[in-house]
Amino acid sequence: MGIISKMESRSRAENPAFKMTATNLSAILGDGMSTPSGVSVSQDKALGITAFWAGVRTISQTIAGLPCKTYERTPSGRRLATNHPVYNILQTRPNPIMTPFTFREIRAAHCLTWGNSYAEIEYDNAGKVIALWPLLPDRTGVEAKDGKKVYWTIINNEKVYLDESRVLHVPGLGFDGLQGYNVVKIHRDSLGLTIAANEYGATFFGNSGRPSGILTHPGSPNDTERKEIRDQWNQMHSGLTRAQRTAVLWGGMDWKPITIPPEEAQFLETRDTQIEEIARILMINPIFLQHFSKVTTWGTGVVQFLTAFAKFTILPWLEREEDVLNYDLFSPDERGRFYVKYSIEELMRGDPKMQAEIFEIKRRNGVLNADEWRELDDENPLPGGLGKDYYMPWNMAPVAILQKQPEPVRSIQSTEQRATRTADMRVKLREAHLPALEDGVRRYVKRDTEALKKAVSSILRKREEPVIAFKRWIEEFYPTQERYIAQTMRPHIAALASVIATAAADEVASQEPEIVKFVDEYTANMARREAGSSRGQILALLNEIPADDVADELDKRADEWEEKRPVKVAEDEAVRIESGVARYVWAAIGVSYLVWRANASACPLCRELNGKTVGTKEYFLAPGESVSPADTTALVAESNIGGPPLHAGCRCSIVPSM
Repeated sequence: MGIISKMESRSRAENPAFKMTATNLSAILGDGMSTPSGVSVSQDKALGITAFWAGVRTISQTIAGLPCKTYERTPSGRRLATNHPVYNILQTRPNPIMTPFTFREIRAAHCLTWGNSYAEIEYDNAGKVIALWPLLPDRTGVEAKDGKKVYWTIINNEKVYLDESRVLHVPGLGFDGLQGYNVVKIHRDSLGLTIAANEYGATFFGNSGRPSGILTHPGSPNDTERKEIRDQWNQMHSGLTRAQRTAVLWGGMDWKPITIPPEEAQFLETRDTQIEEIARILMINPIFLQHFSKVTTWGTGVVQFLTAFAKFTILPWLEREEDVLNYDLFSPDERGRFYVKYSIEELMRGDPKMQAEIFEIKRRNGVLNADEWRELDDENPLPGGLGKDYYMPWNMAPVAILQKQPEPVRSIQSTEQRATRTADMRVKLREAHLPALEDGVRRYVKRDTEALKKAVSSILRKREEPVIAFKRWIEEFYPTQERYIAQTMRPHIAALASVIATAAADEVASQEPEIVKFVDEYTANMARREAGSSRGQILALLNEIPADDVADELDKRADEWEEKRPVKVAEDEAVRIESGVARYVWAAIGVSYLVWRANASACPLCRELNGKTVGTKEYFLAPGESVSPADTTALVAESNIGGPPLHAGCRCSIVPSM
């Protein structure tokens, strides 16, 4: 059992003469620290300052909320040490009465106020750590004896000594290497000024919000009469509730107020300055103390603020904690093999677009696979193990190989063989990305159908002139839906476009160009196309279906979208992205011609185009041109067709030709 659970019964390892006198207690607790401002400062009073409380709470709760995991180093890297006692203590319960969040929050708050955090390490008979019990820093300390650290704590008015192996101690900034400075004590003058300003403000408003004045008397009252007049006046007119009472003067007396506005005493300026002082003490940006008077960029600069907060405020405390945990919680044989690590990546993440671009780069360079990306976004792995593969550009090679073979490695395959091989690879890549694309489509289709059904229920089935109101809803909803589609689909489009671009460049043995512009334009076009498709289908039903039936028909169409649309759209977009990226890459690196390549199960329309060659700035079909194989209904192009899909369900490809 630990100290906390045995306060009443444990015997001391040592029983020095230690009397709990007022002087000793004041030295331990730090209460009553006088300041030039005329007020005393204690930890409780310091926490009564709203800015100081906000800073301590923000930092301690942020630290408490970060994942803290125990790892074991392995020949191939690392793994979670789920079977180690330390893992369960830090991850599940540090002791029977505290959660890990509470335990970490307490320790961080102790460091931020007292400058030190102490916890007793409880062992079982086998020497394994079974619990961690926080010790109150106001009655715990450390001393150096015979070259070793010895800890003491006050239990039941007795000073109990503990070996250093039984105490988990995180010191803040200090100069003796034993313990950190008491933060409240060392900054008592600044905190005292803040407390004094608060007390002044409270007194100011408590006395009706106006400075005191002078009562003049024509005569010469004695001391008793003067005291009686003052007491009666204060009793009648002091305080906010009595401030506006009508004064009745007698005996020729007169009231002369003395007005000193708070601004003249720099009251408000002092309060603002002290918030910034507290921010400096805690090394935290004032915006995290809800102080915005000098900040106008919270909306646009939130990522930078959070990054600075993570690096300069949180990270130093985490490193102090990790150093102590990794040494004190593991035996000498375990140190180095097992270690504890806080995960600060979540706090360091940027905005969604920036984060998607970072993941895209990692995915493209083999650092991240699809399942790991999806896990970071709290999504399930791809089915069938499709997300476990890693991808890297084909035109990269280890430096050692390049040093041994200075001449470029040239393929012995013919151009035709190479094109066929890489075209097949592009097809495999787009098929591998289908589940991710389908998942993205399913998300925005779900939002679309839910909004449509809700609008049908609240407008078409209830309101007067429902069609007019419903058309107004369409014009209001679909611009926002278009933005949502773009936001949802861009990471998936970028991931597929990246691997296709690499494969397309490899087909002609060239370096792939930058494709960010293509991804942005394609994403915007797809979002516009999909939102327009939904809008067009709804408007068509409104115009074609009798008013009494239109609500039911729209509900049916929404169900149909949710059931069939994700698969259909994902398959068509995968083909469109593949051919679009390939065309974009080849045009950028100087390929002259493109060739239509129908797949083995192509329809008569696509087989009619098989082998057709056009320039990279030309199209396989222009608007109005048609494909009309025998015994098949002709297909007339409504827009420029620069590559597959020729029609819904088309799975053809294009290949380059110099």
